[in-house]
Amino acid sequence: MKLWSIGILIEDTFKNLYSDYFEDFDGYVSSSLYSQEDNAQEIFSYLPSKHLSNKNNYLGEYHLNQFWVLEVIFDKKPIIEIIEIKLNLLSEQLNIKKYKAESDILNDTFDYNIIKLTKIINKNWLEENRKSFPIINIDKFCIYGTHISKKYPSYKVPIKINASIAFGTGSHATTKSCLKELMHLSKFYKPRKILDYGCGTGILGIAAKKIFKKSEIYFADIDKNAIMLAKENLKLNNIISNKIYQTNSLFYKEYIKFNSYDLVIANILYSPLYKLAPVFKKILKHKAKIILSGILKHQIPYIINRYKIFGFVVEKKISIDGWGAITMVQK
Repeated sequence: MKLWSIGILIEDTFKNLYSDYFEDFDGYVSSSLYSQEDNAQEIFSYLPSKHLSNKNNYLGEYHLNQFWVLEVIFDKKPIIEIIEIKLNLLSEQLNIKKYKAESDILNDTFDYNIIKLTKIINKNWLEENRKSFPIINIDKFCIYGTHISKKYPSYKVPIKINASIAFGTGSHATTKSCLKELMHLSKFYKPRKILDYGCGTGILGIAAKKIFKKSEIYFADIDKNAIMLAKENLKLNNIISNKIYQTNSLFYKEYIKFNSYDLVIANILYSPLYKLAPVFKKILKHKAKIILSGILKHQIPYIINRYKIFGFVVEKKISIDGWGAITMVQK
């Protein structure tokens, strides 16, 4: 079967809207969002170096990208003029730059968002996918894709993740920091109620449930795709939970409960972490702990000072590859 690919660069705010929008296009097969460098380079290799800042920032996790590469697969060659018209109808409504086919853009002008049309060469897609998701060992955690069936030693804590995704697999320094800190806490702390805030693919909440077996885990995320992925990954790890919420007004009261949690894990970004300090103060029990991550090393002092205002005390700091994580205690 001959397949064709349409690639566009989109802002994080509109990634779900555009993904859904393509589903009604003639010949549509599937769509994928990419955040890893290899995928983005393959689709957008034509961008000159001076425009690389307009590409995905390659941070590798679900909430850490300003831009995404959306690749849409068709089972017949799309008519690029029709694609342009349909995309630009939506662009006008969103008040963003119009889209134009790469072949129509002259003189190195980037006044348009670019549409990349590519004929897909036949590949062993299963093998390609396996190469992109190797086994990841972090402390006692062993993170692996659904394409891997080998057994692991009893001292390992296995976490199975949908191998079709390109993010949230534990490869990024922020996730590694959180996993290391969870394993450290497991040596002396036994939280009964845990919130994975900004759960993404659910990897941190799943890890927490694996080592704190008697705990009750809540998952919350702003992104509906993340919620779906988290639910799928929970099933893959034989974890039953109906406490997975999208962070909107409808479900807000379901997981924002005062003096409720013994541990909160928040691997998001500096700005939301800063704003959420008073919320986390209210929902954590006295002497409960919080792991804050998704911040650059130089941002750590600012987050510490912010949370000190609300009665938090630093227990531990960790940094990997320029990224940091902080464990603090609610006093």
